[in-house]
Amino acid sequence: MAEQRRFRLPRAYKLALALAVVIGPLYWLMLTEDGQRRMDLFVLNLMGRHGFNVAFERLDANVTEADLRAQFPRADLACGAAPSSFGERACVAKIASYSGVPARMATAYLQGEQLRALRLDYQPRYHPLLRAELRRQHGEPAEQSTTAQPVMRWQLPGGTLLLPAENVDTPSDAALIWLSRQVDGSSG
Repeated sequence: MAEQRRFRLPRAYKLALALAVVIGPLYWLMLTEDGQRRMDLFVLNLMGRHGFNVAFERLDANVTEADLRAQFPRADLACGAAPSSFGERACVAKIASYSGVPARMATAYLQGEQLRALRLDYQPRYHPLLRAELRRQHGEPAEQSTTAQPVMRWQLPGGTLLLPAENVDTPSDAALIWLSRQVDGSSG
């Protein structure tokens, strides 16, 4: 009996340990960037949205609407006429993420059945994370100045990937855009 008492933990220690077990994860989820990102992803998945992890280096103008539907069967692509400089039709889906970055929407622009552009709208607060992820995936970009704002540009086999170079504040500016070679006019 005396030996059992020797291994008992003091009540204050048990309380501190219990509080650390409860407060630690809550602190991480609410007050750290990684925790907030993971919580955003969890909530978006609860809302029925799914990841849209497209391999930009594999995209080209030969990709069709059917290919997109086969690659992303869980994405609820709604397609219809939407004339623009990118094509005559657009397919839109609400999404949860791209490469672990909380996102809002994917829009594929088509001319006939052929993909001409893809726009991924993400949450502005995760712009630095997306920029770092794209650098990790595709290397250092070429910066291209425009009148509106500087743009980071990656030349990929089937087209060009564009991202604002500076942090963005508004959701309408938070967009990652892939343009096929037929749209951007670049050569192989």
